[in-house]
Amino acid sequence: MNAIIAMTSAALLSLAANQAAAQTEPGPPKAAVSYADLDLSQAAGRAALEARISGAVKRVCPEPNQPYNLANVQLTRTCRTSAWAGAKQQLAAVLDGRNFAEAAIRVSGPAH
Repeated sequence: MNAIIAMTSAALLSLAANQAAAQTEPGPPKAAVSYADLDLSQAAGRAALEARISGAVKRVCPEPNQPYNLANVQLTRTCRTSAWAGAKQQLAAVLDGRNFAEAAIRVSGPAH
């Protein structure tokens, strides 16, 4: 019984350490936006994908904690502009069939 508890504890600690390491990965924040379940030949599918991308951009570049601080507002605006620019390039490649196999668009903020 003690061996099972020890093994379970070790496994949980390992999982927690892996998650912590993934969250502290160097570089800009990132998100993947899946479109595997969408029919991009239809306007509704394309609109749904753009809505997902918009949500990912907001998660990668959240609103500043101090919205009255203009420097923070500008950082958020710059981050979102950069994230959308990268996403739009990937979206164009997907919609014209150049990169359909990926099934996800990568959204990331600017490198710090």
